[in-house]
Amino acid sequence: MKISISTCLILNFIFLLWFCVAPSTFGENLEEHRNHSVENLINVSWGDQIMIARGDAQLDTPDRVKRSVKSWLDNYDGKTVLWRMSAISMKRFFERRQSGDFTKTYLKKVEKVEKIFSPATVARKEARKNGQNFLLYMTIFDHGAPLTDLYGGNTPFPFQDRYVIEHPDIQAVDLEGNYHNGVLEMAHPEARKLMINRIVSFVEEFDSDGVYICSRTHSLPALHADQFGFGKPIVDEYQQRYGVNILQDSRFNYKSRDYRSNDPAVEKWRRLRGEYLVQFYRELREALPNKIIYTGIPRGRYLGPPYGNLYLDWETLVQESLVDGLVLGAYSGKQLHPPLYKPHNQIGYQSSEDDSLNIPSVEEAMEEVYGPLCQQYNVKLFYNSAAYGSLEKKRLKNLEALNGFMLVTPASVPGRGAITFDGPMLRKNREMTIEAFIYVNKMPDSHQGTPRILSKYSHYEGDLHRGWEWIVDADGRFRYRVNLANDQLGMQGDQVVKSQEPLQLRRWIHVATVFDMPQREIRLYLDGKLDQTQRIAACPIRVTAEQDLHLGRYGGSDSNQFDGMIDELRIVERALKFKRVPTRPYRGDEPGTVCLYHFDKIGPTFNVTNAADPQQFPIKVIGGGDSLLVDSVSGFGRAFDMGTEEK
Repeated sequence: MKISISTCLILNFIFLLWFCVAPSTFGENLEEHRNHSVENLINVSWGDQIMIARGDAQLDTPDRVKRSVKSWLDNYDGKTVLWRMSAISMKRFFERRQSGDFTKTYLKKVEKVEKIFSPATVARKEARKNGQNFLLYMTIFDHGAPLTDLYGGNTPFPFQDRYVIEHPDIQAVDLEGNYHNGVLEMAHPEARKLMINRIVSFVEEFDSDGVYICSRTHSLPALHADQFGFGKPIVDEYQQRYGVNILQDSRFNYKSRDYRSNDPAVEKWRRLRGEYLVQFYRELREALPNKIIYTGIPRGRYLGPPYGNLYLDWETLVQESLVDGLVLGAYSGKQLHPPLYKPHNQIGYQSSEDDSLNIPSVEEAMEEVYGPLCQQYNVKLFYNSAAYGSLEKKRLKNLEALNGFMLVTPASVPGRGAITFDGPMLRKNREMTIEAFIYVNKMPDSHQGTPRILSKYSHYEGDLHRGWEWIVDADGRFRYRVNLANDQLGMQGDQVVKSQEPLQLRRWIHVATVFDMPQREIRLYLDGKLDQTQRIAACPIRVTAEQDLHLGRYGGSDSNQFDGMIDELRIVERALKFKRVPTRPYRGDEPGTVCLYHFDKIGPTFNVTNAADPQQFPIKVIGGGDSLLVDSVSGFGRAFDMGTEEK
């Protein structure tokens, strides 16, 4: 199956929409961990779900919507549903440009579903029945761009707000008169009024309990953190307050040799921009006095990339009760436009959630920075998390100010298996071999993401959890992805090796991947034969001690489900070479073996024991006991059916 470059870009765009701020790997039955004070937020980007997700998570029939909403409460503590309004906003307010067959299919499917029923209305009614809050998810800085702005560096921008096309002056502007396309400057009363009117009309139309305000965007990033912010209202107000014309004062011009990033006058300008953002929330609260208002913001003192050093006065939002909850960790994602990315400390940013620049850790945020004030004013605190696994439960237990997490739309059936790590799996991270027998029941649909066979990888919380994973690509080929321990690279530090041909369906295949730093290569073996090699830098694997290893799901959300089975999974802290397929099960005492799972029996506590060390790294199994075991390769007993959601 061949996929065009334009389709890949659109898939990337949809994928990033889907993981908008956020977002949830689950991997275990949560009932035994349930804390009734926990309130997780389920971030639902419906327009993306119908294309990317599988089974119930597609949300394309009333029954699927109802089952999913109930499942979010039962399985993920999802007491509040955030229903993203982008599909409806796009239809009503935006000029949409078709970019190939994928977009045409998407638009047709949206229209087809909406002719039959209103997904948002069904979700709201189901949430009310279950006692869940139903909030509308609205973005305020995501108004698209002209065709001359290339999304991802390659594709004409796929959408733009018609009002902004007609009134471009309400956008942020730089000293040369260039607009930050799609980014409203809240110093303009017209910009604030535009968004408040839309939000209020949607809240009334869909009878929601309130609104979640998202601070992310798909717009191209600023070239410098102090590039934008020179609109007429800001220029005039600054002149009136301080007697300085910021259009002429070279301290404010990042291109001038007289630019002064740390000058108090420049900082006053940044704070002035932040005042107008606070004013937006004041006017929103006045318009919705009896509704819930949550908002997502980055950690740090400034709104940060891709906007700039706009001062983020979250304290006033809390002290004046302008919001009922803060979701920390929101970010737009530096991977949206790779050709334009530069390390944020090199282009003037004072703080950056994307690059973990001058931001507190989750623990510091909850205990020292945000937590005390939010608790004093009874404002809830959430964290934008990729997962609801062991790390999240530990944080809920230890951090009093943390109310819950914002999670990306999960499958209605949780993942069937996960390994929890309390420390590093490997001692040196210079060599690693992973091997297993796998059985593929079904190849992925090209629109529905890339299934993960194994995933110890997540793209949230900076780059801290980027580890490694086994993937089946849309073309059916096997891909091994491993991230190097280089904080300057992030996602660009991923090293990849792919099989030459697609995996064969409905037959057992032995797969082995080898990370060999001494030889500066990664290797892929299929059925005992070397299939591919890839040269790598002399850098070890990133240590992801707190990232769980998930079976049959992406480590960063309960999504990208693998339809198939696995057996004889072994992880070795040596770089092995293979000449043949194993003919009998390993014992577990082979040199360097850290983990070994035979999958012949699921214990009474729903664990699969690690045969290499029964005291460490058991696989926690969800959804059943030995009924999840099936016949394996001849001579290897039973295998683990990782399942898929196909309701």
